[in-house]
Amino acid sequence: MPESISSVQNPRVKNLVRLRHGGHRKRQNRFIIEGLREISRAINCNWPIESLFFCEDLFKSPEAFDLLHEAEEKNIEIVQMTADPFLKGAYRQGADGLLSVAIQKQDSLDELTLKDPPLLIVVESIEKPGNLGAIFRTADAAGADALIITDPVTDPFNPNCIRSSQGAFFSLPFCCSDNATTIDFLERRQISSIATSPDANNDLWDADMRQPTAIVFGSEDNGLSTDWLNNFSLYKLPMQGVTDSLNVASTASIALFEAVRQRITQPR
Repeated sequence: MPESISSVQNPRVKNLVRLRHGGHRKRQNRFIIEGLREISRAINCNWPIESLFFCEDLFKSPEAFDLLHEAEEKNIEIVQMTADPFLKGAYRQGADGLLSVAIQKQDSLDELTLKDPPLLIVVESIEKPGNLGAIFRTADAAGADALIITDPVTDPFNPNCIRSSQGAFFSLPFCCSDNATTIDFLERRQISSIATSPDANNDLWDADMRQPTAIVFGSEDNGLSTDWLNNFSLYKLPMQGVTDSLNVASTASIALFEAVRQRITQPR
């Protein structure tokens, strides 16, 4: 029989609350995955999950029971909860009765497996976890090889990032690094850096992304640093109206699928 928790004062409930905060996630090397879709995709991608907490009264789909059986087959610890402690530990509004604790992991730059020609996304100092999660989702949909997060400001294991990725977080390889190490890696691998800036003179469509390519995006408020602006060719999206820039996740989506379009319609 699975462990059963009925008190909001249970230490495991209190720890679920702690894991909302980056400092606790880092110290424990753990993070929260919440929701049927996200947990299912994590399991399907063989992400290391320690525990699965569930509250049957909050289930919204019969597929939740299938997920419990799948977790048992993977030897994931199953913990039953009544509604009050589950809702105390849950991060989302409208919780669906499924919450897991997983182990943090990421690749290093040199562990990344790259296709020929590779397509990488580099994001520098992205501040909003929702934007970072959306970039995970788009990069996965576009078939990018990996996401490189340089000089990170937001924690990629933030629950808002996980949620916004809709599970792509568990499929797309990623790593955190600094600008100098990343630039050295790209140069050693002979991967061309396409740095994006609203002040660029070149339109994005003029960049040849059929070659080994890393598309580089800066923070929401400040854009790219001089590490990228002073050393690489700059490209922009041509704006037709009064708007002079787009949300970084939207810009990343357009740029990624321009790379996809070029590679499909104009193969080298």
